[in-house]
Amino acid sequence: MALMVTYDEPNVSREDYDSVRAQVGWEAAPPLGCLLHMSYFDDAGFHTVDIWDSQAELDAYLAKRFNPALKVLQLPDAAPKAMELHLVAASPALEKYFLPAATVD
Repeated sequence: MALMVTYDEPNVSREDYDSVRAQVGWEAAPPLGCLLHMSYFDDAGFHTVDIWDSQAELDAYLAKRFNPALKVLQLPDAAPKAMELHLVAASPALEKYFLPAATVD
């Protein structure tokens, strides 16, 4: 069952986020099982909302790629919240945001 995963961190800057993205190589090698990634900043800090295919794939990504990248940058381990989704519906217009063909690990 697909999951919606949210991550909120008040002390992560745009520069931190870009550095973590560079460390994990998300665009060049999207993590296996991550179907959608969105991020934003507001007055409360940094936030992401992801759609993952499974808890196992999320856990593997956190352990093998994401938390090690946070450690390199001296940021605390991520503590995302995962909720089982009832429905995922996407407009075909979402296609304009797709990444170019990339290898998936």
